[in-house]
Amino acid sequence: MKKTTYLLLLAGGLWASPSAAQQAAPSAKTELLDAALAVLPTAAKAQYRRTTEYHDSVGGTVREYWPSGQLRSSTAYEHLQKNITHGACESWYEDGQLASHEYYVHGQLSGERRLYFATGQLKRYEQYQDGQRTIGECYTAQGEPKAFSEYEVLPVYCEGLGDERAIIAAISRGIHYPADALAAGAQGQVFVRFVVLADGQVDKVEVVKGVVPALDAETVRAVRQLQKFKPGLQDGAPVAFSFTVPVSYSIAQSHTLVGGRLSPRQMK
Repeated sequence: MKKTTYLLLLAGGLWASPSAAQQAAPSAKTELLDAALAVLPTAAKAQYRRTTEYHDSVGGTVREYWPSGQLRSSTAYEHLQKNITHGACESWYEDGQLASHEYYVHGQLSGERRLYFATGQLKRYEQYQDGQRTIGECYTAQGEPKAFSEYEVLPVYCEGLGDERAIIAAISRGIHYPADALAAGAQGQVFVRFVVLADGQVDKVEVVKGVVPALDAETVRAVRQLQKFKPGLQDGAPVAFSFTVPVSYSIAQSHTLVGGRLSPRQMK
């Protein structure tokens, strides 16, 4: 299945980092992953392999492979850092049987979404136009129609409004501009990633793109203070989701900005 990351976009038009777009990306890279799909520094304990083939400085295709070497998933991105999918996103069972097919246009589902049982029997069929579902059908393992249910249910932050606004508000309340960073004139955008586990706990908080240690550490500290979520679901089962949160520190505005919408990435 397409891995889905919830991306909180910055308010005030400060979403993109100019330096990220200007830096030339390598033509390709390979990463080794453990059982939880965390990147490993060496081949020891590696379970999976991930390759990224860059189309330009921001977009590319990400492929993951089963331990056997069989292709596990392939996802096309218009913008990797922003997690904007564009093109075909497919996944396979380890024996090579197609597990899912989706197509995205500028980050929105378009056309067909098809999911299959390991037997090859169609499990779910949906059609989308401009990100909106127009047809939705579900089937049993025997091919009989059954009541439609949402494929993906997002994690819910268990305080306040209970949606992405609650996450934004909680992170915003927790962040304080570090005095040493202010004195040094340090500002910019920190991208921090964290995982909401299948039990709702926040885990694996890490800086994806930092500015200076003081701002990076303050962002991580604020995210680690998030309370437990109501877990996200995929096909009715609790699953882990990752979130990538851009936080902008601006001395001129004397505050930080966190805000926007969520863009899904489910952790397999």
